[in-house]
Amino acid sequence: MKEEMDMEKMTLTLAAASLIAGFGSSFQYGYNVAVINSPAPEMKLFYTRIYEDRYGPMSDNLLTLLWSVTVSMFPLGGFFGSLMVAPLVNKFGRKGTLLFNNIFSIVPAIMMGVSEVAGSFEIIIAARFLVGICAGLSSNVVSMYLGEIAPKNYRGAIGIVPQLFITIGILVAQVFGVRNILGNMEGNAQSMGFLFTVGCSPTMNSSRLQGFYDGVGLALSSGLM
Repeated sequence: MKEEMDMEKMTLTLAAASLIAGFGSSFQYGYNVAVINSPAPEMKLFYTRIYEDRYGPMSDNLLTLLWSVTVSMFPLGGFFGSLMVAPLVNKFGRKGTLLFNNIFSIVPAIMMGVSEVAGSFEIIIAARFLVGICAGLSSNVVSMYLGEIAPKNYRGAIGIVPQLFITIGILVAQVFGVRNILGNMEGNAQSMGFLFTVGCSPTMNSSRLQGFYDGVGLALSSGLM
């Protein structure tokens, strides 16, 4: 009886796994939902400049269409990400799927970071689709994983962690989008560097992955800032 009670206590490992999983996955979901709103005027100027350099004058209707496609790529990616949950979970397991999902956060972050250098708004559109896949996977798998590792008496408390980090992600994106912080042309590169660093957060405890992600994230962030 005593051993059973000890097993149901909140442990440091359980708390760390819950917080890291929420930050590395659910936070990304919330952050990318809101991050596109504040820099919209500057990004539209970027779209217009790139298009006019290639093809000549750009109509307002075409700009609206391109921006609508950019925004809508995120939920479209989420749809395909949700369809990928079952096969990936069956193949890699819950933890493995969360680690695999970092690919769909790291790759689009790099793509967004180099889009201005490459002079391509198509890269941003593709990146929004990939990060949508990340959100679709994380919104399903994180809840599954936390529900399985949590003891019965903490299952409800740990079950709210994904929603909590989604909300925190939205809040951080709104704060960073303030014009005087990162919601301007000078701050866009820094925002992408932050996005990459957050995207590199491992969803589980792994010192080897942590060192790799921190090193690459720091290098890219330093270069962009």
